[in-house]
Amino acid sequence: MSSPGKLISKGQSIYSPEALAFAYKLDKRLKEISKKLEGGEGSGKGEGSSTTAAAATTQDAADVSLTGNLDTYRWSSRTVDPSKVHGFEDKERFLERLLLRKESKNGFKAFAIVGMTGVGKTTLCQLIFNNKKVKDHFLPRIWVCLSKQPEDDEDNSKETVKRMLMCLGVDDEIIQEAGKDQNLGLQKLMFALRLQLMGKKYLIVLDDVRKPDDVRNWDECFGDLASESTEDDKCYGQLAYGLPKRHGGTVIITTRSEEIAKKMVGEENLHRLPILKDDEICWKIFKDSVEKDGKKFPENLMPLKDMIVDKCAGLPLAAKMMGEILHQKLPKRPNTQTNPAESQNQQQSQQQSTV
Repeated sequence: MSSPGKLISKGQSIYSPEALAFAYKLDKRLKEISKKLEGGEGSGKGEGSSTTAAAATTQDAADVSLTGNLDTYRWSSRTVDPSKVHGFEDKERFLERLLLRKESKNGFKAFAIVGMTGVGKTTLCQLIFNNKKVKDHFLPRIWVCLSKQPEDDEDNSKETVKRMLMCLGVDDEIIQEAGKDQNLGLQKLMFALRLQLMGKKYLIVLDDVRKPDDVRNWDECFGDLASESTEDDKCYGQLAYGLPKRHGGTVIITTRSEEIAKKMVGEENLHRLPILKDDEICWKIFKDSVEKDGKKFPENLMPLKDMIVDKCAGLPLAAKMMGEILHQKLPKRPNTQTNPAESQNQQQSQQQSTV
């Protein structure tokens, strides 16, 4: 593995002082990022994280603060710029075929995308969520990320269903009223969810599923999404009850934990997302992140390409964050185009200030 120290020891004039200075800073910051990424993988007793799960709606390789902690509140959206995503073409086509395939148990499909932090689980799901054929096939489509937020309901199970109902357009007052019952709140929320989805060919993405340490009934609530409801009262508090079958509904979950995935969708529906093998893909992600907002990539850093790619370790998140670090250090692009209206307003403002 390359390092800034080794680069200097070569004594080659091809490395500019600016490039070497950046290499030192980058190497230090990447070591911090790597420790945080590794820490996120090892926490939670094999369940993905010790952080309490909650619903929300970020790309694995974006929207992460470069100055904050990687475990800080995470928020993902359904949107993605396909032109900035590299290396997922084959995986997207595979998922497209899987989603549009008619054969399924009881008219319902559920599967999981599993992989380590930063490998691109969320980004892949964003691509398929916005795939034209998928959009034409499913209605409604809702995106719910299960990551902790400061304003969450203390009951993780309730919070998850509340966010699903919000995405479906249910009025917030109705949601809060149904959920405030201490004994039957979860059952009422599940019933409301079931009514909203009944008879519809829905697509639901549950992003970043984690098992919280302080919720005893998590396995009972979130286990086996494909199971059909019975007359047993216990099923009314299960997410499977809130997901009607027989009409082509589909659920995708993303998680770091294979154990969670197996419990929710079964091992046969688990799809592992490996790290990127092509160094050029990591380099493209890095450059895209540097060059956003019209900034120009510093050519004097080209000699550091091998080191940067090596530090990515096949993770889109690492490539993205390295690009963000460099992007923040580059000077802002000068605004060469002047809006005539803005120029006139500025002149009038200056004249008034002199009166």
